Amino acid sequence: MPKRPVDKVRRDKLLGKVPDGATRVQVKTELGKTKYKDIADLADADVIQVKRDGTPIVMMTKPGRKKDVVLGPATPEVAEKMRRRDEIVAADAILEVARDNPESPDVLQQVVLALGEEAASIGFERLEAERNGQESSLISNRRIAALKAIADTWLKRKEQISSRGVDMDTPAFKTLFNFIMMTFKEALNDAGLAPEMVETVFAKLSSSLGDEGWEAEAKRRMKSIV
Repeated sequence: MPKRPVDKVRRDKLLGKVPDGATRVQVKTELGKTKYKDIADLADADVIQVKRDGTPIVMMTKPGRKKDVVLGPATPEVAEKMRRRDEIVAADAILEVARDNPESPDVLQQVVLALGEEAASIGFERLEAERNGQESSLISNRRIAALKAIADTWLKRKEQISSRGVDMDTPAFKTLFNFIMMTFKEALNDAGLAPEMVETVFAKLSSSLGDEGWEAEAKRRMKSIV
């Protein structure tokens, strides 16, 4: 059975009810699917869908994810405070190290120093409270928590130091080792060794490095000097 044509007069009346700012209108397509379409892209067989009051169902915003709205400071004083905050945050030692080299052991080192500074500041608050005859038990609890955090971080730092340079599976170590090997090979070539001799040396070296006990011995020696 041929599909019933859309009533042009009814469509024009419905389009006349589309509110200003509407970007799309909901229709039922010739295949029976309901979707939003730009008014200019309506097909002859598209049937405009309406609400209970008889007005078209429309989309008032552009399709897709809404953009985040950035609100500025409410007052010049707040703006100045935010500016000073941004300067302090940008100069923070922990953030600087973590941003430049997140895997660096110096990150924990800076954390220990920052925790120590906070603990010292809390200690000053406790002394001032005692000097003025005020209750200081809550301040003491804060200082104890800070000292515990320092101890935990210090233990992690110590563990980090004890294992530093021992992990031979990291990409950084492998890159460094390959660079050393290439430098050694270039030195042999520069020394005038025949290409066959260089290949023989590297074949022997590769065999030694592939031995199961070589890596274990290398780790033992590096760990012994930490």
